[in-house]
Amino acid sequence: GRLREIGRRPAGALPCHLSVTPDGGRLVAADYGSGTVRAYPLAGDGGFAGDAAVAEGHGAGPRADRQEGPHAHMSAHAPDGTVLTTDLGADLVRSFRIEGGALRLAGETPLPAGYGPRHLAVHPGGYVHVLTELAAAVLVLRPVDGYTRLEVVAESPATAGPAGGTAQGAAIKLGDGGRYVYTSMRGTDVVTAHRVLDGGAALAPVADVPSGGHWPRDLHVDGEWMHVANERGGTIATFRIGGDGVPAPAGTPLAVPSPVCVIPA
Repeated sequence: GRLREIGRRPAGALPCHLSVTPDGGRLVAADYGSGTVRAYPLAGDGGFAGDAAVAEGHGAGPRADRQEGPHAHMSAHAPDGTVLTTDLGADLVRSFRIEGGALRLAGETPLPAGYGPRHLAVHPGGYVHVLTELAAAVLVLRPVDGYTRLEVVAESPATAGPAGGTAQGAAIKLGDGGRYVYTSMRGTDVVTAHRVLDGGAALAPVADVPSGGHWPRDLHVDGEWMHVANERGGTIATFRIGGDGVPAPAGTPLAVPSPVCVIPA
């Protein structure tokens, strides 16, 4: 089918990620350039129903070339309704609550300096897995006070082999009901399968698989299938995930100009 525009609203500088609350009532946008997070009310038809509530970012990190200020990068939704966001520039995971149309900051979790948290996934076991862009590591966070306060309980490499000094973590997704976690690494151009341990409390990288192109920006797991968007290679590569959790190439990658995100239709 074809897409038809039914509305538009202003965003902050360099918006880079969108998510919808589980009830379908809000669209949450992460603005990388301005460091802001916005929650737009949605109508029943999916169109906008008003202006966004805006939460300003703050802070910076030790990497002057990438962390000169706040850089909101992603939002995800915890089971208790908390909106979790990563801030690559400030080395923070922020927790928001949507109350009376406002976006209220409910807590902040500092992460190791210079790691640059990019994307996260909420595991069925309750833990939060955070892929860092600047440190090639995955952090496991445990809820302490609901999801408004978290603590780091584990760290593991984002790749099974050496990531390399220029590698940048990109996407993190769950697979097989939470038995495996998958990450993509740009520069090294691999997708890594991680075994989930202790109900989500730790991860162990199992295998690195070439991403089927260059600069794997995003990936989507759909049962036994995985689709990887290779931004600079201009391909979407499809893999079949084996019983051991490791993806294997399935067919010829599809040529797509600069793909950056894969979502189910």
